Amino acid sequence: MIIKLDNTYHSKVMEYLRKEPEFNLFIIGDIEKYGYDNYFLSIWAGINKRGNIEGILLKYFEFLIFYSYEKFEVSEFARFINRLDYSEISGKAEKLEKLASSLNLEKKRVVNFCKLDNKSKFKSDSRNIKVKKIRFGNINKVVKLYDVIEEFENTTADSIKQGLKSGRGYCIEINRQVVAMAKSTCENKTHAMIVGVGTHPSYRNKGYATKCIIKICKELLDENKIPCLFYDNKEAGKIYMKLGFKELGKWSIYYK
Repeated sequence: MIIKLDNTYHSKVMEYLRKEPEFNLFIIGDIEKYGYDNYFLSIWAGINKRGNIEGILLKYFEFLIFYSYEKFEVSEFARFINRLDYSEISGKAEKLEKLASSLNLEKKRVVNFCKLDNKSKFKSDSRNIKVKKIRFGNINKVVKLYDVIEEFENTTADSIKQGLKSGRGYCIEINRQVVAMAKSTCENKTHAMIVGVGTHPSYRNKGYATKCIIKICKELLDENKIPCLFYDNKEAGKIYMKLGFKELGKWSIYYK
């Protein structure tokens, strides 16, 4: 049985999601920030005959996130999701694969998911390169950097401001131009997602973006928050592994 959740289920929901807190960073963050009663956010759970949760589905505007720790009723969730109006659904790859065929979804992106739990592999950098905090005053410079990086599309000052409301960002400027950056978003009490890592094509292979990542991750770890990130670029993955990130598994996004 799939039911819509409210505050009365909160302790049971958190207990379930915290079995794998990294994979549930987005869901936990949204619940902490918005609660259960909001016009743009809805949360449902699959409840078995014993009254235990077997799966969680979150809808944020037109985006869905699905999570299940072990088994769940695939056909029941598929029927329910097929009645919803959404543009994409994401979640732990091995669980979404079970749903995808019943949802008639084929277009997808699969990325690696990893976390960092200590600073032991961070190396000091003797170069006199200042890492600046991204603030509203320099966001337009950051937008210009996004414009020259192919992986990023349609990024605006407003979207960056929105992301910074639930995270932080750092950048490096050379000759008054932002040439590298990294941000966090969806920060909750225990975890944060590293996003928007990028370097201007003319300034790559100098370790600038890595300095921004280290700056954010040091802060997060000092606050007892675990940094997490997605990647699908092998070269970027090598950098993350050198910093101490550990693979957790795969994350999938299926598009309608």
